[in-house]
Amino acid sequence: MYMTLMLMKVNTFLMKGETAKMISEDIKRQLRLPGLGQLGYVVDDINKTIAYYKDIFGIGPWVLLDERPNPCVEKGKDVAPLFKIALAYMGPVQIELIEIAEGESFHLNHVKGSKGGVHHLGFMVHDLDQRVDACHKIGIEILQRGTIKDKGFIIDYAYLDTADQAGIILEFIRWRLGPIPLPINKLTFNIACWAGAKTLLKGQVIR
Repeated sequence: MYMTLMLMKVNTFLMKGETAKMISEDIKRQLRLPGLGQLGYVVDDINKTIAYYKDIFGIGPWVLLDERPNPCVEKGKDVAPLFKIALAYMGPVQIELIEIAEGESFHLNHVKGSKGGVHHLGFMVHDLDQRVDACHKIGIEILQRGTIKDKGFIIDYAYLDTADQAGIILEFIRWRLGPIPLPINKLTFNIACWAGAKTLLKGQVIR
């Protein structure tokens, strides 16, 4: 029931444009938000959730990763959570599932109080550092910022404390291959899955 509710909410966001309604034009303008890149969910059993979506609704392929960001700073404090991360696409938008396998992270607060709702909206950017600086200047704090490094790939991310202004947490995400920015979309994701995640990342492709 929980996962069916969660999928219904994914469809609501994608089919009815709920993201456009949720974020005010003022926040969009201040943060110069690009198009929606990701819907993020925090779950307590990532393997069960993947299997449910794949077998019942045909969503996939998935890339499943175990990653510990380093560095990872949460509200000015160094933390070391171990994330289980699953990525897939539903239409043009990436779906991210996150399970906290070890350690502390603000994501756990969502698990305790969640009923399948979206945890965050993600936006793919190339100028993450400048955007974070701009957030500080307008009084938006960073909930958590970290870097994931995996076989030459680098994922930088920053969760913004925008629940009051936008009604939800927003995230900036930047993928790089070494110093080179990478476009992340359904096409590049499918290419990575076709090549096999084990040749690119430490993860596993679940078809």
